[in-house]
Amino acid sequence: MKESKLRAIIHNAIDGFITINTEGIIQDINPAVEKLFGYKEEELVGYNVSKLMPKPDARRHDNYINNYLHTGEAKIIGIGREVTGLRKDGTEFPFFLSVAKVDFEDEIIFLGTVRDISELKTSKEKLRRYAAELERSNRELQDFAYVSSHDLQEPLRKIQAFGDRLMKKEYDNLSEQGKDYLQRVLNASVRMQNLINDLLSFSRVTTRSKPFKTVDLNQIVREVLSDLEIAIEKSNAQIHIDELPTMEGDPTQLRQLFQNLISNAIKFSKKEETPRIDVKCETLQPNMHLTSTPGDEILRIKVQDNGIGFDSKYLDRIFHIFQRLEGQKYEGSGIGLAICKKIANRHGGTITAESVVGKGATFIVTLARKQFVDKSN
Repeated sequence: MKESKLRAIIHNAIDGFITINTEGIIQDINPAVEKLFGYKEEELVGYNVSKLMPKPDARRHDNYINNYLHTGEAKIIGIGREVTGLRKDGTEFPFFLSVAKVDFEDEIIFLGTVRDISELKTSKEKLRRYAAELERSNRELQDFAYVSSHDLQEPLRKIQAFGDRLMKKEYDNLSEQGKDYLQRVLNASVRMQNLINDLLSFSRVTTRSKPFKTVDLNQIVREVLSDLEIAIEKSNAQIHIDELPTMEGDPTQLRQLFQNLISNAIKFSKKEETPRIDVKCETLQPNMHLTSTPGDEILRIKVQDNGIGFDSKYLDRIFHIFQRLEGQKYEGSGIGLAICKKIANRHGGTITAESVVGKGATFIVTLARKQFVDKSN
């Protein structure tokens, strides 16, 4: 009864099953093998299993069995490996073969389990090519941004230099309209300089990134608050920071992340209300790992304020480069949150936000506590 159940299971299995003797002769197969290789059962039973493999895999497979029987050294028995298969029509395909030794009273047989991995290999190759193309494209964009920004610096310096000369030497000789035009030119050159600097900062998140090391986020935030001391005093902002953990990361970029989020919370505060900023952190241990995270500890950091907020329908826009929802009312180029997103992504995480107009905003950043380091290069 048990034997008939076992045969029924093997007969209906998705994977292919092949039994061979110590000489490598096929004794039995299931329908999955027929479908996979294109042979009928009678075309395989009694033949050497090497019929299903092209050279040199066929010859190596016989050697594996002989070597195991004489030395006990397992090169495929009980281990499994990727093998190239040969179909009846002559086409080749990759499959994973695992072989188990089965001892009976009067004989030894080997049970081979066969799984077609053609689609898996194809998907991996497509993914590899896509990743390579994405890396090339990103590198070209970063190079373009960096080179373009540098190329723009020199003519901009000339505009500013000659504008300053006009302001100092010829200002009194200009008409009121001329003075207005000159002031607009100088103001525009300052904005352009800020845009170029911000674009350089954006491109450097990847091009000038530093190796990861253990970082104390408490120290990072203390340094940020020190840098923002004047803005904090001027706005009378009340800032509360939870105890923060250590993590693996780029300290310069993490400092930039917190500085952008906290300075934004100060900038977009209500004039009639004292700014209140809370930085909270919790450690999560999700069941599924993030793609770029070898560990399973995720830090979820929330930066919450009581400022002007924004309409949630603009959520996707605010993390794009040069996106500004408040027009020219507030200083800045609108690149800060795009940089935050890039930094979070590099640290195995994401960034999003929750907000209601007039009721403040909460920016939520996830960061992998341990970072994936590619040691293949």
